[in-house]
Amino acid sequence: PELAADLGGVALLPWTITGFLLTSGIATAISGPLVDGIGTRTMFRWAVAVFVSASVAAAFASSMPVMIVARIVQGAGGGMISAVGIAAVGLVYPPHLVSRAFAANATVWGVMGVAAPAIAALMLTVLDWRWIFLVNLPLGLAALAAGWRVLPGPAGTPDRKVDWQGAALVGTITISLAMAVDRLDWTSLLWLIGAVGAGWLYVRHARRHEAPIVWLEHLIRQPYSGLALGIGLMVAGAIAAQLYIPLYVRGALGAGPALTAWSVLFFTLGWTTGANISGRLTRRMAESTLTVGGFGLTVPALIVVWLAVVTGLPSAVVFACLYLAGTGVGISTNSGLTLLRTATPDDQLGRATAAHQVARAQGFTIGAALGGSVILLAVSRVVPDLETVRQLLAGEAIEVSAAAAQGIADGFGLTALVGAIVVAAGLPAVLRLRRNLAPARNAKGR
Repeated sequence: PELAADLGGVALLPWTITGFLLTSGIATAISGPLVDGIGTRTMFRWAVAVFVSASVAAAFASSMPVMIVARIVQGAGGGMISAVGIAAVGLVYPPHLVSRAFAANATVWGVMGVAAPAIAALMLTVLDWRWIFLVNLPLGLAALAAGWRVLPGPAGTPDRKVDWQGAALVGTITISLAMAVDRLDWTSLLWLIGAVGAGWLYVRHARRHEAPIVWLEHLIRQPYSGLALGIGLMVAGAIAAQLYIPLYVRGALGAGPALTAWSVLFFTLGWTTGANISGRLTRRMAESTLTVGGFGLTVPALIVVWLAVVTGLPSAVVFACLYLAGTGVGISTNSGLTLLRTATPDDQLGRATAAHQVARAQGFTIGAALGGSVILLAVSRVVPDLETVRQLLAGEAIEVSAAAAQGIADGFGLTALVGAIVVAAGLPAVLRLRRNLAPARNAKGR
């Protein structure tokens, strides 16, 4: 709100987030081959430089269009950092520590995910919104100092070529999917057709190109296909419920800002807990077994969330189940990354992890849209005017009618149930992975 009040152009405000996410996903795909070709060390330096430079530009933005351009460039830097970080973990650590290293990485993301909103709120109180971007300058310089020399160089033959035609097609797929779920109406079908068409063109392109930006084997061959589809659907189903817990707490339970803010904590803590559990158990259990086990925890947890909302159980039950759902997601995502590392040669790790991250990013996008459409559909059946939901999502302090509160509760419960179904839909892909996994690629020979 402070940013929009200062720069104007409120209608363009959503693109400060959408633009970042779109270029982040595209840059992650582009970075995969570059990580393999020029190494994580060089890519890390460029990634941080791009991200920090764009952050400074955003801090001094004089209008909303300038802010959006800065955020688009910042998203590219963020996508590069993400690709470098995951690949570096797989390259630097010995095999018996890879799973724990991925868990430590998840812990950092979890802690920062909880701390960042509080830090941002403090900056808004003491300073202004521009410092939220300016703080990336000292943080970036510290990151460069810490990682300038320690990250590894290229694992294979140096290659700086980029498959720009493939990158354009991947970008078209990403943008089309984002637009398809941005507004669920007849235009969604057109965007979806565009995404399918771009996907077909990319398959033809990848089969002819010597070094495509995303290798088809990293999407259609096991264990990559099972991990991409299974983990992607798991993330989509879980995020569909997680993103709208504040709306349920504020609108249906009538809680204040404090409890509403803390409600997002439980799933995040669960994800971090699950990642660390997976990191500890991979020495005694196969990664594929742990990945399946995470699904077995997440699906019933989301079903109990639905039952708790429908039957009016205390919010503590909902929070506990979201914690368990997050734990299952943390177990599966961490063990999936470890299995991906086990199955991938060093000189292909950048491409393989980037392809996996693109699949997960699509899960986040689809899950957010799915949860929003389900909850709005439920609310619209009892409250034709959705202005209440819009005001709640904007954080405005308003009175919520009993009918609207019940509609929000029903919608959130249904979102959790639909999320459980989506997560369950990803389980067959993981089970096929487990059945088809060659002994040489099964973790530690199990």
